[in-house]
Amino acid sequence: MNENRRDFLKRTAFAAAASTLPLSAASADSAGTTSAPPAVLNLGLLAALGDAVLPESVGASVRSLAVRDFAAWAAAYRPVSEEMHGYGDQEITYTAADPSPGWRSQLEALELLAHRKHRKGFASITVEQRRALVRPQLPRGRGLRLPANIVGAPHVAVALLAHWANTSAATDLAYGVAIGKDQCRVLADAPRRPLPLAENRGR
Repeated sequence: MNENRRDFLKRTAFAAAASTLPLSAASADSAGTTSAPPAVLNLGLLAALGDAVLPESVGASVRSLAVRDFAAWAAAYRPVSEEMHGYGDQEITYTAADPSPGWRSQLEALELLAHRKHRKGFASITVEQRRALVRPQLPRGRGLRLPANIVGAPHVAVALLAHWANTSAATDLAYGVAIGKDQCRVLADAPRRPLPLAENRGR
């Protein structure tokens, strides 16, 4: 692919992305800077959802951190951005459309449903009641797996769970040992088996 075509694709993708942004975020102010983007997801509703779908065994602090990390990821997501590609690869790929508007609508729908059925907000009903509202919204069928790319998650509950499940802490919990996924280890530690979580906490 020649450079002219590459530049054209980049400009086209940037224009498409900019056209979807609100005016305050897409345009610069008089000082030449842009205002910070607002939170795209309701943190109160998201935290209530996290308590319903994330494992109880990890504890409230881990669930709270998982919710904050997911909200930060959603706020920082940039649609139609050029993705990394291998050296010499001529095909340019771009990130998908922003999933946050759909997830925000799903959170709002859970809030409305909670008021309809329980006359309380989603965060005010019990965890079991929240699960009962969320369960029918999820895909049905046997053998369903969490998506590798959370942008394509069919529901915000699935996206939140998949985002947490891909973390180093979740991997350690699944195997019961301190693997340290995506973390650099010194070469001398490479032959050593990962320590059990309880034993590792005492180090």
